[in-house]
Amino acid sequence: MEYEVIVIGGGQAGLAMGYSLKQKNVSFIIIDENEQTGISWRKRYDSLRLFTPRNYSQLHGFHVRGDPKGFPDKNEMADYLNVFRIKNDLPIVHNEKVIKLSKNGEKKFSVITQSKTYKAKQIVVATGAFYNPFVPNIHDGTASFDIHASKYRNPSQIPKGNVLIIGAGNTGVQIAAELNKTHQVTLSQSKPMKSVPQVIAGRSLFWWLEKFRIGRAKPNSFIGKILREREPLIGNDYKTVKKM
Repeated sequence: MEYEVIVIGGGQAGLAMGYSLKQKNVSFIIIDENEQTGISWRKRYDSLRLFTPRNYSQLHGFHVRGDPKGFPDKNEMADYLNVFRIKNDLPIVHNEKVIKLSKNGEKKFSVITQSKTYKAKQIVVATGAFYNPFVPNIHDGTASFDIHASKYRNPSQIPKGNVLIIGAGNTGVQIAAELNKTHQVTLSQSKPMKSVPQVIAGRSLFWWLEKFRIGRAKPNSFIGKILREREPLIGNDYKTVKKM
């Protein structure tokens, strides 16, 4: 079957795009490799909690259940995305991994999965920016155990002893803060970390960003360039961990 649009990826971006396409009565389908909508959230570490409050984590005004100012955990987001898909009756094909995308002349795209070929006039790639985990080749024989953040679930996976966490983004810092309760942890960073609180004067950080229109700054604007260069951590978890 041929569609006007095929959306590759059924996460937040893919579902939001599907909702908008449906509002405009565009023929489309969403293709996702996971067995259920939202399941990619459930596969992440157990203690994961968003640093955006519920009222800033919703799609198209479809509210996340619970305190709007509270911070949802990973399972809440998984449930929310699945309910969003069902309530809006979005056409999605699960368990289909796209292995090739090609274009026939200037008119049609072919989306090839393990079992089928789909055709469309337009394609939206919504697989996210960090699909493939990057593991640098740094083994020197001294580490008895190593694991990528995408495979980490909880401290019980980590053997006793000192732990070095490489990468001081929000994920690395959150995992380091959790492991610091049971292990001796050192957090490796490439540059000094700058953080901003989640809540300022009783309001979410994102409320302030919206109030002063900072969150709407274009990437190449003066403010946009500053935000891109600094990329601060949100929250204060990093204060509990030894840095190097």
